[in-house]
Amino acid sequence: MKPRTWRSSRETTNIVMRIGNLEIPVELILAPAIVVVAAVLVLWSCYYHSQQKSEMQSLAASRGWKFLGKDLPELRLWLEEVEADRNWRPENVILVEGPPDEVYLFTYQISVEGGEAGSSEFGTACLAERRDGQSRERVMIDRRSPLPLIDKLQEKLTEDKVEVGGPEFRQEFLVYCRRPDIAVATITSGVEEVLLRQASGLLWDRVSIAGRHVLVTVTLRLKPAEWDELLAITKHLRAALP
Repeated sequence: MKPRTWRSSRETTNIVMRIGNLEIPVELILAPAIVVVAAVLVLWSCYYHSQQKSEMQSLAASRGWKFLGKDLPELRLWLEEVEADRNWRPENVILVEGPPDEVYLFTYQISVEGGEAGSSEFGTACLAERRDGQSRERVMIDRRSPLPLIDKLQEKLTEDKVEVGGPEFRQEFLVYCRRPDIAVATITSGVEEVLLRQASGLLWDRVSIAGRHVLVTVTLRLKPAEWDELLAITKHLRAALP
């Protein structure tokens, strides 16, 4: 009989995989597998962003728009004006309409201040400048969740909710603003009409209006036809604002 070997409670127990008479520590199998998975994810991310850039460059070239790439200081400043609580990284920036009232189409990555470490959001956005609009107070319009429990939770967790618009509009959307009077003045019947007309179309995530800028974001990868729809929503909103 082989002598029994006693191990300290502090000693780590090695888990092994037996293949025939060969014993292989599981760590030797898991470590390379993790490295392979990480490498695949990095390669996929590089391919995804490369494809996205190529698609948007082709779109700009086919429409006669100007592909600017990224790191556009003035665009960053405008995004901070519209949503100052987010750290924006715009990419694949396209100038759709030039001055005096610019329209930009771009992809983005953002991190939310105070959020979990490493938390981020990816999406596509359109930002349009308008000549009027003196108030810098932000008005946000979100879609309601189709799930009643999530919808109620969203209302409770988000501050500054404003009851504005007609019954059909309030059934589809939530509006937030620190100053209700600004929200009431911003959400005109024309704005309601534009958003209700698009309620069953493109699944945009948020509309933000502040100062001279209108921003519409979508947290999905869009096809070229959907880019046109995103542009149309943003420009129609700009035209409908007081």
